[in-house]
Amino acid sequence: MFLEQIDITGFRGISRLSVRLGQTTALIGENAWGKSSLLRALWSLMGHDALPYQFVAEDFYRAACDGANEQELTICLTFREHRPGISQHSHRLNRLSAVWTHHHLDMFHRIHYIAKARLHADGVTSEHYFEDAHGTRVLDDSSDELVRLLSSMNPVLRLRDSRSISGLSGPTTDTDEYIEDISDLLQDCTPERQQHITEGVHAAEYLLDRYFMNVPHRTKRSQRDIINQPGVLHGLTDWHDLLRNMDNDTMQQMLSRIGHALLSAHSGRDLESEARPIYILEDPESRLHPTMMSIAWGLIQQLPGQKILTTNSGDLLATLPLGQIRRLVRINNTTRSYLMDENRFSADDLRKITFHVRINRPMSLFARCWLLVEGETELWLLSELAQLCGYHLPGEGVRIIEYAQCGYSPLIKLANDLGINWHMLADGDEAGVRYIHGARRLLTEEHQRSERSGGGLTLLPNRDIEHFLYAHGFEDVYRREAALRDMRNLPVNKIIDRAVSRRSKPGMALAVIEEAMQRGADSVPVLLQKMFDRVVDLARQQA
Repeated sequence: MFLEQIDITGFRGISRLSVRLGQTTALIGENAWGKSSLLRALWSLMGHDALPYQFVAEDFYRAACDGANEQELTICLTFREHRPGISQHSHRLNRLSAVWTHHHLDMFHRIHYIAKARLHADGVTSEHYFEDAHGTRVLDDSSDELVRLLSSMNPVLRLRDSRSISGLSGPTTDTDEYIEDISDLLQDCTPERQQHITEGVHAAEYLLDRYFMNVPHRTKRSQRDIINQPGVLHGLTDWHDLLRNMDNDTMQQMLSRIGHALLSAHSGRDLESEARPIYILEDPESRLHPTMMSIAWGLIQQLPGQKILTTNSGDLLATLPLGQIRRLVRINNTTRSYLMDENRFSADDLRKITFHVRINRPMSLFARCWLLVEGETELWLLSELAQLCGYHLPGEGVRIIEYAQCGYSPLIKLANDLGINWHMLADGDEAGVRYIHGARRLLTEEHQRSERSGGGLTLLPNRDIEHFLYAHGFEDVYRREAALRDMRNLPVNKIIDRAVSRRSKPGMALAVIEEAMQRGADSVPVLLQKMFDRVVDLARQQA
């Protein structure tokens, strides 16, 4: 079984949130949007020795407006069997038979574990129980024992924290040594440090022997797998050979750190041999060079069990299928979780998104709003002109993305799914008009699907950005850069073509920017000023 969903109301930094989980789930979102509170809720319910967890006053949501405490909090963990009916035939899973409940809609059995607390003037009262598929409380005097059993079968291991490892037979050293920063481990190795690394390797080997026997073997990757997880480390077939025979000191040190982390997270708890842990990793890239992060995450991915991580690394996200990303957005004190519906995307869509966004612009997935433009000229031009108008687009969470080579449809569908607001700028030629009409259809579908005002459209009144700038205050720049002796009788097209042939389109964009900076903000065309206002407003809706 695995943890399928978490529903939280009134816990710490979360007023209300519901998140669907997979075998690996990456949580992204801005600070104070609930990521840490979600992980704290899971750790509180499933990561302690003393269960069921007893809530305290600090666990209640504190409203930002008046500082008042909510009077009640609820956390619901929903576990689901991997195959319909397996919980009824597996001796291990059948130990929880009293709380498995059948869902007729999809024929799966689930466990709904509820933790609830109330804040009173004289303290906090906590209760833990289970519900059936209809939300009715399952009456069972052994609820506390079932909670402990559920936790032992799906223990939460928080790899970031250091925990006591007393009572664990096997490799033992001072716990403080285990939480040493990886940056220190990767410095010059003294004999003492090498000893710690060796002990860490033995620690990893010990835990893998005792608890993690079923490490997945090498599997063939399909074209869709390659597109979904480009460059990911995969196919480790024998942990023992890997641990013993590595010549690379850095790899050995990395595995040592993972071994220490696993021992520390183990907390001395009596995990059963077939336990399927839920690993929590908070910002694993924070102290690692990107190269080391790629190795570390590739190794951690091989461990059986669920992984839930928070990250601000675009490179790390690029190694995960898009369907494993959950983007959290807080709007009006309610946090929403967005995820990609992979069924809406063809293999060609995913290939384009992987190349143009995930590999070349991975940080775009963290943006509040995408400004979609046709080419490189607009990318150079708009960021600087926006700053001249008083807007720093990166600081507002706006990312400019060219869609000419990728196509607008995959980008807009992805933005809609992940809750990223977007605005499209298109040339006024025939192709640009088609782009706008196609984008408008996607915008309408998004409104009907989620009732969220997400996008916007700007169509230039001229055939392209060069003709638009020429007609809106920058004619002299194009005439000057064309460097023709007599341009009185030349058509506009010839002048622009001559200027572009001498300076290139991006070069002309830079010339316009230079001129606009000398003239001031009033020189920016009004149409672009209004577009900047709209784009920044879309971004600030998620601020």
